[in-house]
Amino acid sequence: MEPFLRGAIVRHAINGLAMITMAIALGGGVFYWLGSYTAAFWLLVYAIIYGGLDLLRGDNGRLIHRDGSGLTIAVLIPVAWHVGQLAGYF
Repeated sequence: MEPFLRGAIVRHAINGLAMITMAIALGGGVFYWLGSYTAAFWLLVYAIIYGGLDLLRGDNGRLIHRDGSGLTIAVLIPVAWHVGQLAGYF
């Protein structure tokens, strides 16, 4: 496979991982809206862990700083804390 084509595939795959993180978080939001705080909390925790592992995986030697899931995780952490309080975990 030619190098420029492989680079394009990797860039699109990385964008897809961030979209998966946001889709999991959206599912947590739906459960929150439905009043199932326990399910919402665990989905948000899963999204934070999945996105965090995606960030640590890195791309082209940049292990931590990467566009993608970082902002989503920064928003999800306090939201998960709030939902965890509602669910009675904290």
